[in-house]
Amino acid sequence: MKRLICAMCMLTAALCMSAQEESKPAWITGEQESSFPGEMIEYAVSQSPTVIEGENGTITVSLNAMIFRGALRYFFSSKGENFVVDNLQTQKVLLQIDDQRATNYSLVGNNSYTSNTLNFDGSYRNQFKKLLKKGGKKCTIEVEFEKSGKKTVEFNIEGLPEKFTK
Repeated sequence: MKRLICAMCMLTAALCMSAQEESKPAWITGEQESSFPGEMIEYAVSQSPTVIEGENGTITVSLNAMIFRGALRYFFSSKGENFVVDNLQTQKVLLQIDDQRATNYSLVGNNSYTSNTLNFDGSYRNQFKKLLKKGGKKCTIEVEFEKSGKKTVEFNIEGLPEKFTK
């Protein structure tokens, strides 16, 4: 009987944890003061549940939307290992939302050869914004890391506040 009660408690705890994970919002939103006094940055961040075991530990990736001085930016950010970029600071990323056709995007890093961010610039920013505006639940990217090579990373993109797609 004690074993049965213990097993039921463990099952209940696992189901509660699963329900909590599922009810977690896809986007964490907020605002913070920029390094320019009196100017605010509005942000939305979707942390990927994909965990990559890299050569030097765990790699995590987030999809970020940011509004600063009226300008909207989208970018991927990595922790644990940098993205590979070429000498022009770009990387071609294969991106897909839900079951739509996968498309190559040229994203821009912040250094030559490796970067911890990949930014959507120009027409790619506009294309991505249109995809986000249509709605969707899942964004999948194939991206290359400095030591771990090409990896597929998924994001829950449901519920992005409208101000980040205007």
